[in-house]
Amino acid sequence: MKSWKNNMSSSDEFVKDNITDAEEFSPRIEHHGSGVYKLAENKESDLPADYLRKEDMKIKDVAKKYVMPFLPAKSLMKFRAVSKDWNNWIASPLLSYLQATSFRRLSGYFYQNVDADLQSDPKFLSLDHPSNGVPSPSLDFLPERVKLLSSSSGLLLCQGQEEYYVCNPVTENWKLIPPHQGYHGSDPAVVLAFDPHGNIESYFHIFAAVPLLGQPGVLVEVYSSESNSWKCSSSDCLELEDAIVIGGGFYMKGVAYWNTTSNGVLAFDVKNEITAVLHVPIPRGRSGALTQIEDELSYVTAYNECGDVFIVDIYGGMDMSLRRSECINLGHKRSWRALEENPIVNNGTVSCSVLPCINSGDDMVVIYTTERIYLYHLIGQRVETLMTPGQLTPPPRFIPYTNSLATLHHLNE
Repeated sequence: MKSWKNNMSSSDEFVKDNITDAEEFSPRIEHHGSGVYKLAENKESDLPADYLRKEDMKIKDVAKKYVMPFLPAKSLMKFRAVSKDWNNWIASPLLSYLQATSFRRLSGYFYQNVDADLQSDPKFLSLDHPSNGVPSPSLDFLPERVKLLSSSSGLLLCQGQEEYYVCNPVTENWKLIPPHQGYHGSDPAVVLAFDPHGNIESYFHIFAAVPLLGQPGVLVEVYSSESNSWKCSSSDCLELEDAIVIGGGFYMKGVAYWNTTSNGVLAFDVKNEITAVLHVPIPRGRSGALTQIEDELSYVTAYNECGDVFIVDIYGGMDMSLRRSECINLGHKRSWRALEENPIVNNGTVSCSVLPCINSGDDMVVIYTTERIYLYHLIGQRVETLMTPGQLTPPPRFIPYTNSLATLHHLNE
């Protein structure tokens, strides 16, 4: 019996100690004697100044906390006019971070003719003009005329006469990148990598596939915004043979990817600094684009089988094998003017290409022809049609873009 009482006593002390520990983190627990503990009501003075209990929340408070982070940047900029409170919240670094991590959908494409003799100013094609857009698509807030190279989570990488610039086209903040070590060329094969998750400081990287002199291979030169410096990776890639790495690469899950002229994909594992070439088994003469589908890298091709029927082939996995093939009817009713201007190739088929695409739970393939852009949603097998902004000849470079408030630090004035 004595033992039983001793055990009860030690048990009571254990409970009391646990409650004491809990009280250090939650002042709402009160002891009412006889082993009874109850939750006490918080006094208003005990709560942070910006804390709102659910029962005190109004619709505007719910919108601020639970809706705004999932909206595109253009919509948020419009809402700054609602009130001073909303303006301050939308301008805050915290919302910029939350929005950059929450809104990941494809908003549209920056496009530009990058021909050496006919380089044009950048333009923007919005997938939903009322909600997605930028104030200056030509990027004229930068100190010089630039060429579009890459994008990542709302940031753009551009090239001037010699320098690289990283900018947010919504906020018009930009950063000049210091000179690199190797020769990158006039149209470099570079990938911008910016992952906002857990990245309060908004650090980003640039990966440049630099050709080796006198050898059929490349080395990867890496820029880190954290150190504001470049370094060369510890390994070279000699598997390319005579293939050339193409600019406008892709970054996801710690790996940078580039297309090559041999329809292979050059991959660079950032953490381990390992390069490899993924060979895509597509027919000779056909080309495609890197796309994110089902949260993994895919290589997608498209061609016009006959009439309005198009075939979309999706390759993926470590062996880049054919994963699925879709037969779709795009209803491509060409105008007489288009017929006269020769958007037709062999056997009366329509020339088309696949555009690189960023997907976030709404997997789709983007197909470009001289007259239209088609968004084919894989899950619902649904087609949306966008008119291209006039005849684009020669075909421009398209850079996928997400409308984000992502913050850049250590800016240039």
